[in-house]
Amino acid sequence: MAELHTEQGRTPLDEIPVEELIRLTREFTRRITDQDRQRLAVDLRESGHQNTLKITAPLTLQQFFSGEIDLDTELARRFANAPLLSHVRFFPKPGQRLVRQANAILASQDDSTIVTVDADLETGPEASLEFTFTLFSALGLRFRLDPLVTVDRRRWLDMLDRNNGIAFLWTRDRWEQPYVIFVIREGFARVYAFSPLGFEAAVRMTPDLVRELADWLENIWFPVEPPADAVADMERSPTLAQPPDRSRLQRAAQFMARPEASPPPPP
Repeated sequence: MAELHTEQGRTPLDEIPVEELIRLTREFTRRITDQDRQRLAVDLRESGHQNTLKITAPLTLQQFFSGEIDLDTELARRFANAPLLSHVRFFPKPGQRLVRQANAILASQDDSTIVTVDADLETGPEASLEFTFTLFSALGLRFRLDPLVTVDRRRWLDMLDRNNGIAFLWTRDRWEQPYVIFVIREGFARVYAFSPLGFEAAVRMTPDLVRELADWLENIWFPVEPPADAVADMERSPTLAQPPDRSRLQRAAQFMARPEASPPPPP
């Protein structure tokens, strides 16, 4: 039987009133959100945007960083009927020859909504991603994130490996350039893309799709070093990155265990 650790000790879930479970769930979500807000505040200080937050940032971000709103609730209200993406196709496929760009096509069950993720294969210390949201193959909104430095890419992938949390993917220009927000709850993700030109887009993603996208980007951005005896074969016939490096899960756990990941003690 599943058990829950409470202040009173271990209690079987079946014996906990529904109201108490709801309260504990909300408390846990609020604590995770507070931790994410603290990390983002550190990022803004490092990039020098904390001084311009109240001047140039969108009102929603200002309210989030000041603790006035729950970003998850606010965005879910604005995009209440975001379509659900449930399957993905990758090009080129593993084992096929490399090209300049790799593509992931994420789609809804009926293919009415498609999100195409284009990743440059020549990344170096900086990389770029382009998210294109297409509706009924007739209307598309494109968000290009360029350049994405290594530390931001690494942190974003690690944060995607959580069951709950908010993960921002943005350039050093922050909200002054297009950016994407992943809000993950119990593995499911709501994905929001924003452009300083004033257009926005949103979709939902299943847990499997989140993991597949993260693994795919891990292979492109941080490929596993091939065995020495395989280098010659790869030079003769270069292929896409090797299978996902599952050590990313361990890195994510270490990231969450760092001291700065914990909320400050109560006054």
